[in-house]
Amino acid sequence: MRDWVVMVESSEGLWIALLRSYLEGAGVKTWVENEHTHAIFGVGMLSSTPANSALGPMRLWVPRAQADKAHALVEEFFSL
Repeated sequence: MRDWVVMVESSEGLWIALLRSYLEGAGVKTWVENEHTHAIFGVGMLSSTPANSALGPMRLWVPRAQADKAHALVEEFFSL
């Protein structure tokens, strides 16, 4: 994953899912680390309950080439 960077790290699966949808809708590729692990052992991606902390947080990754665009979109997303 050397050509990808972490954009957001959170234990709130719902926020990760919403942000992922927002970025992908704007044409930014994404990958969520620990998404399936939390779905199996935690509380699930779309839950607002904090994820299982023993598994670590979910991390939203984007390609390094799209990081500037993604950063601007993340700032826009959280200012809505």
